[in-house]
Amino acid sequence: MRILSIIGQVSLLASLFIMLGLEFSFPITGIPSAFMLLCTLTISFLTGVIGLAVGFTYSFKSGVVKAEFIALMGACIIPIALVQVTLGLQNISFAEVNDLTTSVENPPMFNQSRDRRILDRDTSVFWESFLRIKHSVKSHPNLQTAVVSLDCETAARKVHLTFHYLGWLRSFSDSTANSIEARASWAIGRRVNDFLVRLTPSGKNVCMIDLRSASRHDRRDLGVNLLLLDRFMDRFTLEFIK
Repeated sequence: MRILSIIGQVSLLASLFIMLGLEFSFPITGIPSAFMLLCTLTISFLTGVIGLAVGFTYSFKSGVVKAEFIALMGACIIPIALVQVTLGLQNISFAEVNDLTTSVENPPMFNQSRDRRILDRDTSVFWESFLRIKHSVKSHPNLQTAVVSLDCETAARKVHLTFHYLGWLRSFSDSTANSIEARASWAIGRRVNDFLVRLTPSGKNVCMIDLRSASRHDRRDLGVNLLLLDRFMDRFTLEFIK
């Protein structure tokens, strides 16, 4: 019981601390915070599940001790439940991806070069050997160039409305190149990815829309860019049918 309690408390506190670090951008050097959060969430969840099974079957000295132990084990499941609600554990991926687009043959180009946008921090050799990847633009597995029956000016207004709804701050807009950039983030954490929407006229009242989401580091993105592209398109579709 004591060992489960110690593991549960440590993993629970570590998960909450890292989640707060992601939300308020506390600088945690030497380790990739998102990957460490995944590890502590897993340990906390497994400890909670095992602890609850033991708590309901084991005979304790008193009812108070049993209630406290069960409450602690139940609390160990809360962090992973929060991540499931906000991100979805099914969206986590260890694929070698950190820059995703709907048009890999002709990807939208950011206003600034990648060298200027990257905000990489030094991490230990142990983590780098597993997480660091060679940068390349990858194609979204499901989304392709979207063609909408709107002029690009109207489509651009709907892009701005989508950014506003998602809470993504616009970082650059070029009417000549028909591109709009924003700082995109998922529900937990203020660390942002660079997000780009390119609007290309294609005949009268027809606009082609390409998306791109890129991490500001050279490590695996754990599926975040895929999530951001899907989240934008889901909301943009709702704006389009209004």
